[in-house]
Amino acid sequence: MFLLLASMQSVDAQQQSSKITLRCTGTSRFVGKPGAELEFTPLSNLSIIVSDLDQTVSFQDKIVPITKITPLLVGFSSQHASGRPTISGRIDRLTKSVEIDWKYENVGENTHWELECSPEGPFRDWG
Repeated sequence: MFLLLASMQSVDAQQQSSKITLRCTGTSRFVGKPGAELEFTPLSNLSIIVSDLDQTVSFQDKIVPITKITPLLVGFSSQHASGRPTISGRIDRLTKSVEIDWKYENVGENTHWELECSPEGPFRDWG
């Protein structure tokens, strides 16, 4: 009985550590228009969920596949068709900084996010 309980706790611990929520604030800026790269829009109260189990990064209503995991970063990228943006980014596991690029068919709508995040759990040891 003790062994069964211990193995169940181990599975529960693995499931809990398979997702990390990051709470982020930062800025967004357009990168496709001359002069617009100097205009920063604040971003706050942004939640990013990184799932080792699903191999995805989720934020707002977007779910983007993880393409790379190293001890120092998590990379993610997704391409969309029909006017939807290509989303790519990286999460620095050491500094907890996040950069996300949104690329649209209309280059003038392309944006770049720079975020500082706080994880709800030990992110460096995850994955």
